[in-house]
Amino acid sequence: MTVTSDLRKIEVQTKWKKNVQTEHFVRGFQFLVDEPSKIGGDNEAPTPLEYVLGSFNGCLLVVIDLVAKELDFQYQDIHINSFAIVDRRGLFGTADVSPYYQTVVNEIKFETTQTTEKLEAVKELVIKRCPLYNLLKNAGVEINLNWSIGA
Repeated sequence: MTVTSDLRKIEVQTKWKKNVQTEHFVRGFQFLVDEPSKIGGDNEAPTPLEYVLGSFNGCLLVVIDLVAKELDFQYQDIHINSFAIVDRRGLFGTADVSPYYQTVVNEIKFETTQTTEKLEAVKELVIKRCPLYNLLKNAGVEINLNWSIGA
Protein backbone atom coordinates (compact mmCIF):
# COMPACT_ATOMS: atom_id res chain seq x y z
CA MET A 1 0.00 0.00 0.00
CA THR A 2 1.30 3.43 -0.93
CA VAL A 3 1.17 5.99 1.88
CA THR A 4 0.29 9.49 0.61
CA SER A 5 0.25 12.74 2.54
CA ASP A 6 -3.36 12.06 3.58
CA LEU A 7 -2.57 8.59 4.89
CA ARG A 8 -0.54 7.82 7.99
CA LYS A 9 1.17 4.54 8.71
CA ILE A 10 0.95 3.41 12.33
CA GLU A 11 3.46 0.73 13.26
CA VAL A 12 3.98 -1.22 16.48
CA GLN A 13 6.69 -3.78 17.22
CA THR A 14 5.80 -6.36 19.85
CA LYS A 15 8.02 -8.61 21.96
CA TRP A 16 6.69 -11.56 23.93
CA LYS A 17 7.91 -11.30 27.55
CA LYS A 18 6.37 -14.22 29.49
CA ASN A 19 3.05 -16.02 29.91
CA VAL A 20 0.55 -13.65 28.25
CA GLN A 21 2.63 -10.51 28.80
CA THR A 22 3.93 -8.53 25.83
CA GLU A 23 5.99 -5.37 25.42
CA HIS A 24 5.12 -2.92 22.65
CA PHE A 25 7.27 -0.26 20.98
CA VAL A 26 5.73 2.75 19.22
CA ARG A 27 7.66 5.85 18.05
CA GLY A 28 10.22 5.60 20.87
CA PHE A 29 7.62 4.77 23.52
CA GLN A 30 7.09 1.40 25.12
CA PHE A 31 4.32 -0.17 27.15
CA LEU A 32 3.39 -3.53 28.65
CA VAL A 33 0.20 -5.50 28.13
CA ASP A 34 -0.73 -8.25 30.61
CA GLU A 35 -3.73 -10.05 32.05
CA PRO A 36 -4.88 -10.69 35.60
CA SER A 37 -3.56 -13.84 37.31
CA LYS A 38 -6.87 -15.67 36.89
CA ILE A 39 -6.41 -15.53 33.08
CA GLY A 40 -2.76 -16.64 33.16
CA GLY A 41 -1.05 -13.27 33.47
CA ASP A 42 1.04 -11.67 36.16
CA ASN A 43 -1.23 -8.61 36.58
CA GLU A 44 1.70 -6.26 35.90
CA ALA A 45 0.01 -4.08 33.28
CA PRO A 46 -3.42 -3.23 31.84
CA THR A 47 -5.16 -5.73 29.56
CA PRO A 48 -5.58 -5.09 25.83
CA LEU A 49 -9.26 -4.22 26.35
CA GLU A 50 -8.34 -1.75 29.12
CA TYR A 51 -5.83 -0.06 26.81
CA VAL A 52 -8.48 0.19 24.08
CA LEU A 53 -10.91 1.87 26.50
CA GLY A 54 -8.21 4.30 27.65
CA SER A 55 -7.37 4.97 24.01
CA PHE A 56 -11.06 5.58 23.32
CA ASN A 57 -11.10 8.26 26.05
CA GLY A 58 -7.89 9.79 24.72
CA CYS A 59 -9.13 9.77 21.13
CA LEU A 60 -12.38 11.47 22.14
CA LEU A 61 -10.44 14.17 23.96
CA VAL A 62 -8.13 14.82 21.00
CA VAL A 63 -11.10 15.24 18.67
CA ILE A 64 -13.02 17.31 21.25
CA ASP A 65 -10.06 19.69 21.43
CA LEU A 66 -9.86 20.01 17.63
CA VAL A 67 -13.61 20.55 17.22
CA ALA A 68 -13.86 22.92 20.20
CA LYS A 69 -11.25 25.18 18.62
CA GLU A 70 -13.10 25.13 15.29
CA LEU A 71 -16.44 26.00 16.94
CA ASP A 72 -14.97 28.40 19.52
CA PHE A 73 -16.25 26.17 22.34
CA GLN A 74 -14.29 27.30 25.39
CA TYR A 75 -13.92 25.01 28.40
CA GLN A 76 -11.88 25.18 31.58
CA ASP A 77 -11.69 21.45 32.33
CA ILE A 78 -13.04 18.06 31.28
CA HIS A 79 -13.76 15.12 33.60
CA ILE A 80 -14.07 11.83 31.73
CA ASN A 81 -15.03 8.32 32.76
CA SER A 82 -15.80 5.32 30.58
CA PHE A 83 -16.69 1.73 31.28
CA ALA A 84 -17.29 -1.24 29.03
CA ILE A 85 -19.25 -4.45 29.46
CA VAL A 86 -17.57 -7.60 28.14
CA ASP A 87 -19.13 -11.07 28.08
CA ARG A 88 -16.12 -13.23 29.00
CA ARG A 89 -17.85 -16.34 27.68
CA GLY A 90 -16.81 -15.21 24.18
CA LEU A 91 -13.11 -15.24 25.13
CA PHE A 92 -13.37 -18.60 26.87
CA GLY A 93 -15.45 -20.16 24.09
CA THR A 94 -18.31 -21.19 26.37
CA ALA A 95 -20.99 -19.26 24.45
CA ASP A 96 -21.43 -17.94 20.94
CA VAL A 97 -21.12 -14.27 21.92
CA SER A 98 -18.75 -11.49 20.90
CA PRO A 99 -15.42 -11.61 22.79
CA TYR A 100 -15.14 -7.82 22.74
CA TYR A 101 -17.21 -5.00 24.24
CA GLN A 102 -20.97 -5.39 24.31
CA THR A 103 -21.49 -1.81 25.48
CA VAL A 104 -19.35 1.25 26.16
CA VAL A 105 -20.64 4.06 28.37
CA ASN A 106 -18.76 7.34 28.27
CA GLU A 107 -19.49 10.19 30.68
CA ILE A 108 -17.88 13.59 30.25
CA LYS A 109 -18.51 16.66 32.37
CA PHE A 110 -17.33 19.90 30.84
CA GLU A 111 -16.47 22.86 33.04
CA THR A 112 -17.64 25.65 30.75
CA THR A 113 -19.92 28.66 30.47
CA GLN A 114 -21.02 27.53 26.99
CA THR A 115 -24.61 26.42 26.27
CA THR A 116 -25.79 22.82 26.05
CA GLU A 117 -26.74 23.55 22.42
CA LYS A 118 -23.13 24.42 21.62
CA LEU A 119 -21.98 21.27 23.45
CA GLU A 120 -24.34 19.20 21.28
CA ALA A 121 -22.80 20.76 18.14
CA VAL A 122 -19.35 19.73 19.39
CA LYS A 123 -20.60 16.23 20.19
CA GLU A 124 -22.14 15.82 16.72
CA LEU A 125 -18.84 16.60 14.99
CA VAL A 126 -16.81 14.49 17.42
CA ILE A 127 -19.04 11.49 16.68
CA LYS A 128 -18.39 11.93 12.95
CA ARG A 129 -14.64 12.40 13.25
CA CYS A 130 -13.37 10.31 16.20
CA PRO A 131 -11.51 7.26 14.80
CA LEU A 132 -11.98 5.01 17.84
CA TYR A 133 -15.64 5.94 18.30
CA ASN A 134 -16.27 4.93 14.70
CA LEU A 135 -14.14 1.79 14.94
CA LEU A 136 -16.21 0.58 17.91
CA LYS A 137 -19.50 1.67 16.34
CA ASN A 138 -18.70 -0.12 13.08
CA ALA A 139 -17.89 -3.27 15.08
CA GLY A 140 -21.46 -3.18 16.39
CA VAL A 141 -20.63 -1.99 19.91
CA GLU A 142 -23.43 -0.04 21.62
CA ILE A 143 -21.92 3.31 22.64
CA ASN A 144 -23.62 5.68 25.06
CA LEU A 145 -22.15 9.19 25.25
CA ASN A 146 -23.45 11.04 28.30
CA TRP A 147 -21.95 14.51 28.10
CA SER A 148 -22.99 17.37 30.38
CA ILE A 149 -21.99 20.77 31.64
CA GLY A 150 -21.13 21.12 35.30
CA ALA A 151 -18.30 20.82 37.77
